[in-house]
Amino acid sequence: MNAIRLIAWREYKQYVFSRGFLLFLVLFPMGMVLIGGAMGLLERSKPTRHFVVYDETELYTDDIDREIARRHLRASVNLWDMYLSVNAEAEALEAGSIPEPFSAPDLTDRRLTAFEEAGGFDAAAAAAAPFLKPGAPAFVQPKQVFRRIELPADAARASSLTAVEAALRPYLLEQRLARIDEDDAAKLFAAILIPKGFGADEDAAPAQYWSRNLTDQALEAIVTSALNLALQRQAIIDFGLPQEALDEVAEIDAPVSAFRPDRAPGKGELGIKDRIETALPAVLTYMLLIIIFGVGNLLLTNTIEERSNKIVEILLSSVTANQLMMGKLIGIAAVGLTMPTIFLLGGLGTAIAAGGDGNIMGMAFETLFSTNLLLVYVFYFLCAYLIFSTIFLAIGAVSNSLQDAQSYMGPVMLLVFAPLPFMILVFENPNGLVASILTWIPIYTPYAVMMRAAASPPMWEILGATALMLAFTIFLIRIMGRIFRQAILQAAPPKIREVWKLARKETS
Repeated sequence: MNAIRLIAWREYKQYVFSRGFLLFLVLFPMGMVLIGGAMGLLERSKPTRHFVVYDETELYTDDIDREIARRHLRASVNLWDMYLSVNAEAEALEAGSIPEPFSAPDLTDRRLTAFEEAGGFDAAAAAAAPFLKPGAPAFVQPKQVFRRIELPADAARASSLTAVEAALRPYLLEQRLARIDEDDAAKLFAAILIPKGFGADEDAAPAQYWSRNLTDQALEAIVTSALNLALQRQAIIDFGLPQEALDEVAEIDAPVSAFRPDRAPGKGELGIKDRIETALPAVLTYMLLIIIFGVGNLLLTNTIEERSNKIVEILLSSVTANQLMMGKLIGIAAVGLTMPTIFLLGGLGTAIAAGGDGNIMGMAFETLFSTNLLLVYVFYFLCAYLIFSTIFLAIGAVSNSLQDAQSYMGPVMLLVFAPLPFMILVFENPNGLVASILTWIPIYTPYAVMMRAAASPPMWEILGATALMLAFTIFLIRIMGRIFRQAILQAAPPKIREVWKLARKETS
C-alpha cells in the first residue's frame, strides 16, 4: 500500500505542482474574464448596419423606425436590469428602494414607455446612484445597431420597383458607398422595398428584403415584426376599434405559474432556483465528460513517455505492475478532482463576495450543496474515470509513441463522445426511452444518471444500472490490467490482433 501511495503522490505532484498546471489555474479565470470583456468589446464595437427603405405606399417607413427604436430601448432596459442585479445592493433590490419604472420585475412595452417618460437612463442612473455598491461602474447604454438612411439619389429618382432594385444593387454589393450625410458615407447593409400592392390580403404583393449578408437576420426579423404590427393595427381600425387598442391588447400577459406535483401543498411553485436545479446536472455532465477526456489523455501520454524512455523499467524494479497501475490511476484521479475543486472554491468565494444566495451563482451553489448532486458527481466521476482510464492506460502500455496509440484512439474517442448527440434528448425527456437505454449501457451510465439526477428517475433502474456498471468496471479493470502487466515491458508494442491474446492470458 505504501508503494501505491508513493506512486500516486508522484503522479499527482508531477502535474499539479508543474508550472504548466499552475499557469493554467491562473490563466483560466483570467481567460474567462478576458473572453467576457472581449465579447462585450465586440458587442460595443459591432458596426452600425445602415439600410434604406423604398416604400411606394408611403405608409410603413415610420413603423419600421418605431420598431427599431422599441427593440433598442428594450435591449437597453434589459441590460440596465442586469446592471442593477450586479451592481446594486441586494438589500435595496429586495426592498424595492429603486423606484419604478427604473427597477421592475418585468419588461413590458408599458414599462418601456414609462421608462422614457420618466427621463430615460439619465434619470435611472440618478435614482439608482444611492443604492449602488461602492466602486460600481457607470452604466453605458449600448449603441443602436441598425440605422436607416436616405435613399441614394439615383435610387430616389427611380420611377419603378425594378429601377430601384437596379439602382441599389451596386450599393448592396459594396461596389459603391451610400451617403449618410454631407461628410460621411458607409456600406449599405440592406434594402427594404415595399410595393404599392403590399397588404394583408392573400394575393397582396410581398415586401422585399435585400441583403448580401445571409447570416445576420436580425434586421429582417425586425422589419417583419414592424410590418406585421402595422397590418394588425390597420385591421383593428378596419374593425372600428381605436388604433391604441392593438397596443393595449399586446400588453396583455396571461399569468401562468409552474408547479411540481411531487411537493407538499402550497410549496409546489417553481422559481429560479428550481430552474437552476434542473439545468445543473447537464452542466455537471459536460464537465464530467471534459475532465474524463483530459485526465485520460494525461494518463495515456504519461504512460507512453515512461515506456518509450525506459523509465517504467526502473519503476518496476521497485514495485509490481499492479502497484504501478493502481498508483497511476489514483494519482491522475486526484488530478481530475483537483481542477473542479479549485474552480468550485473559487466560484463559491465569488458567489459569497457577490451577495451569496441573492444572485444566480449563489443560488447554483446553494442547490449544489443542499442536494445530493455533489456526491452523485464525485461517485460517477470515479466510476467513469475507472472505465476510461484503464482503457487509456492499456493503450499506453501497448504503444511506444503517440503515433502508435492513434490506431486505438479512434474507436475509443468514438465511444467517449458517442452519447453527446443524445444528451439533449435525455435532458428534454430524462425518463424517456433514450435516457433508459443510455443508463443501462455501462460506459454511459455515469453520464446518463448525472443528466437524470434532478428528474427523480426510477430508483430500481438507477440501482440496477449502477450495479451493472460496477460489475463491468471490475471486469474491465481485470482485462485491461492483464494487458498493462504483460505489455508494459515489451520492447516492441504488440499488434492489434495480439492484444486480445494478452487480455485473455492470466498472469501471476
